[in-house]
Amino acid sequence: MSAPEPPGPHVAVIGGGLAGITAALDCADAGARVTLLEVRPRLGGAVYSFERDGLRIDNGQHVFLRCFHAYRALLARLGSERGVELQPRLEIPLVRPGGEVSVLRRSGLPAPLHLAGTLLRYRPLSLRERLGAVRAAVALGRLDPRAPELDRQTLGAWLAAHGQSQHATAALWDLIALPALNLPADQASLALAAFVFKRGLLEHADAGDIGFHHRPQGEIVGEPAAHALRAAGVDVRLGWRVERLVAGDDGFEVWRRGSEVDDENGHTGEGTTGGERWDARE
Repeated sequence: MSAPEPPGPHVAVIGGGLAGITAALDCADAGARVTLLEVRPRLGGAVYSFERDGLRIDNGQHVFLRCFHAYRALLARLGSERGVELQPRLEIPLVRPGGEVSVLRRSGLPAPLHLAGTLLRYRPLSLRERLGAVRAAVALGRLDPRAPELDRQTLGAWLAAHGQSQHATAALWDLIALPALNLPADQASLALAAFVFKRGLLEHADAGDIGFHHRPQGEIVGEPAAHALRAAGVDVRLGWRVERLVAGDDGFEVWRRGSEVDDENGHTGEGTTGGERWDARE
């Protein structure tokens, strides 16, 4: 006999990335009957591992910060905390051409003073560039990331308008923008950059301490997520490309096209368009 279904509403979660996994677990914990639909043949979204030429390669965020509370909470929920490690204090060694090593290291002072000393000693920049970087950091900390106009400007354009040279942007700002935003400053949204810099570096001294993964991303997120979702009673359907949602009086339909996935990008082959009706009771 099959297990009785939960008496709560039937919830469809579209997408099996970090947010989808978290939403599905939350809804299941709240008593809902949950179906998670993911177009790829695996969970994790943009965070996954694959093999090429005998090597295991990770895609997704390769580091995280202490202030990534939601991500760290998900890892704890999945039992993956032992696969990661946090620095006791922010420390980033940088090797310049020729072998010269510089270190970005926070002090024990409260934010934002915890980074003032390391910026003023940062040898890849001239003294003038270091002072300019401090002024730009103070100005960046005054921005409101929620302001709509910030999303229409790039971090690079804003930095240039605040006296940051291309050399300073490449030698300092891109060191944070590239791993945190997955884009160089010239392409990154100023709104998102302001949020990351404020939350990670300017509000709390320890917020920017860096975390590292000791195991492949697939073993940190995708595989344990499949076990956790199954244990929570979530119906996980992989290879399911959602085409559209159709609302009705007593529920809604989720329509898809095909069910077979050809590659990691989620491209599907030809298939029959179909739909399922979901109970949408309050």
